[in-house]
Amino acid sequence: MNSLSLRESRPERPERGCITLIVFSLPFDLKCGCTATVQFLVRMKRCLLRFDPKYLVSTFVLSTKLRIETPTTVSRLTSTVPSAIAVLEINGPSALDYAKRCWRPNQGDNNLQINAIRFGFTRCDGLEQGESIVICRTGECRVEIHCHGGRMASDAILRKLVLCGALEQPANLGRFVRSTDEIAFEAQQDLLLATTLRTTSILLDQFRGSLGLELDTIKSMMIAGNTAEAIRRLTQLNARAELGRHLIEPWQVVLAGPPNSGKSSLLNMLLGYSRAIVHEQAGTTRDLLEERSSFDGWPIELVDGAGIRTAMDAIEATGIEQTLQRIATADCTLLLVDRATGWTQTHDQILNHCSGSVVLVNTKSDLTRVGDHERLNSIPDSITMRVDTSSVTGDGVKELMNSVVSILVPQPLLPGHPVPFRQRHRDMIKDLIRRAADR
Repeated sequence: MNSLSLRESRPERPERGCITLIVFSLPFDLKCGCTATVQFLVRMKRCLLRFDPKYLVSTFVLSTKLRIETPTTVSRLTSTVPSAIAVLEINGPSALDYAKRCWRPNQGDNNLQINAIRFGFTRCDGLEQGESIVICRTGECRVEIHCHGGRMASDAILRKLVLCGALEQPANLGRFVRSTDEIAFEAQQDLLLATTLRTTSILLDQFRGSLGLELDTIKSMMIAGNTAEAIRRLTQLNARAELGRHLIEPWQVVLAGPPNSGKSSLLNMLLGYSRAIVHEQAGTTRDLLEERSSFDGWPIELVDGAGIRTAMDAIEATGIEQTLQRIATADCTLLLVDRATGWTQTHDQILNHCSGSVVLVNTKSDLTRVGDHERLNSIPDSITMRVDTSSVTGDGVKELMNSVVSILVPQPLLPGHPVPFRQRHRDMIKDLIRRAADR
């Protein structure tokens, strides 16, 4: 094992008021990830050399014998979003050895020649023998593995490589970007996380320079003294900031209402498959059900929770409290009203917890009853967006989805429009607005 050694020399007569410098040393072996340790040691040595020896009680001469091993890393080059193919890259001195432990060829030996594409099967715990992969040695110390695009396959291979000794880290996407534009690099990173064609297109526009060019134009206007136009364009950008935040992070849409108001049935209709249990017994849903989908190409996370009422037990009370907390932070709440019961005090309670937009959903429109009109007359006038739906016939579901989109994205976005999509961009725009206003 390598160690840090210190040789100590003491002046015979140290002067009064001198500085005492103490250095602790322990045996260590520098391996993967010890860059910070090396930097500390180098800085310590430089600090020692800066001191005049007459001010030191003890002067230490730092001598090190360091063996630094370049780490072998594994990175996911493709998105974590499920897709057709996932690509993993192993990079480092042990890349070839680690790759050989994770696969077996369909024929021949498992030696990998540079740029030779090989077909084989995985050798990983958690995957059946025979999971097909394509493997290629793309450099002297670099190997790519192409596997099924689902998370299970790629995660199993990642775990195997980490157990072999590889260090998992984010992919260095900078080498794939020819431009030095920081916004383009950020857009490429976020493109890996985009889940819809619409959001992908918007991020591609920013990658191609829409946002960067707009900011450069605004800065030029400010320098030229055209602050009015600069502020107008900055205000437009700032209005798109919320949309930009949700290109990756989905909008939160919560289904809320009393028990048996049709929340679970509506959730299943919006998703297009049966996710929630539907039963006539009140209080069937207690835990929060969260499922991601998209409305007109915009990413949405639908949340179904416990029906709001006086809890029958502690478990239900916890579920109701969790639902109310999600309502309080939701971007949009779908407030469900059963036409048979109409607006109740429970709806008032839910409405008081809403901080975002509210869409009133009159459910079970296929079951028209005498007196429905009177029971719905008590709905507050403050709720202007109202949709009648039926989870049996599907009537009104498409209209409901369009209503949610019109609330979350009130201004249509044309191709090529600049959109600030990261917090850094939003902070930059606010700072430019302040600077323009001060001129």
